[in-house]
Amino acid sequence: MAQAHQQVLQHPGITCVQLDRISLIAVQTTLQQDVVLEGENQSHLSLVLIAQGAGHFCLENQRIRHFEADMMLLSCSRFPCRGTDFFPRHYLYDMVIINFPVNMLPVLESAGIDTGCRGGQVFSAQAGEALQALQSAIVQAMRDTSALGRLHLESLLLSALCSSVRTVQQQLELAQRQTPMFTRDRQRLILARDYIRQHATQPLELEEVARQAGINQQTLKRGFRTLFAITPWQYVMQCRLEAAERMISQGALSLDEIASQCGFSHASHLSRLFQRQYGQTPGRYRRQYGTL
Repeated sequence: MAQAHQQVLQHPGITCVQLDRISLIAVQTTLQQDVVLEGENQSHLSLVLIAQGAGHFCLENQRIRHFEADMMLLSCSRFPCRGTDFFPRHYLYDMVIINFPVNMLPVLESAGIDTGCRGGQVFSAQAGEALQALQSAIVQAMRDTSALGRLHLESLLLSALCSSVRTVQQQLELAQRQTPMFTRDRQRLILARDYIRQHATQPLELEEVARQAGINQQTLKRGFRTLFAITPWQYVMQCRLEAAERMISQGALSLDEIASQCGFSHASHLSRLFQRQYGQTPGRYRRQYGTL
């Protein structure tokens, strides 16, 4: 029977800490009964470090995947997705579950990790000595509830995220080097890039881009980065920013109108990405380079 998350969190040996931007759950207990957690997550970025324990999980209609001791799981999605987690009874669990703010998803994308897959993605790897040491330090730091202690805890959690992203990045780069690219795939990836550029300001789904190019989504995601040194979603953002830059320099439309026409969710989203790309706000850019 599926159990409510709040009920499970009250189990002895489970400790929750809420920081300004990050939430943390530490589990150090032996379950007396099976625990099944089901539900829908909004866009999310989560890291699980497992020193002890075993079980399985499933996202949307994807295959069931197992986890075990000395593993890390990095879960991410820009879209809502449903999932099920199963924790069998009588196991000793020693793990931490860290939920980061979704505005950190671009960090993964900049590292070549696709966060735009419908249904979410979970990357798994051996935790390694560095992450194991960080997990121990995190559990130890949770005991210090002072302001300085909380700052130290947050720094450890960010270090764990950084180390995990690098581990996944290395996995993906190794897989790309080992996967041969055929001339046919190269031609279809170029078609995918052209399709993205032509339709970048419209709502885009990775599934549709892959279908238009005649390849599957996995080939699109891996091959696109190998061939163009950028992920499909990064390329979408690049094309949208280029379109926005042209409109901003022309000076005829408001920022809200430009954001809407270029495929951004709102003006503040455009402003944030524009400043990161061009080093200044849209308003300042318009005053410096605008035609009006």
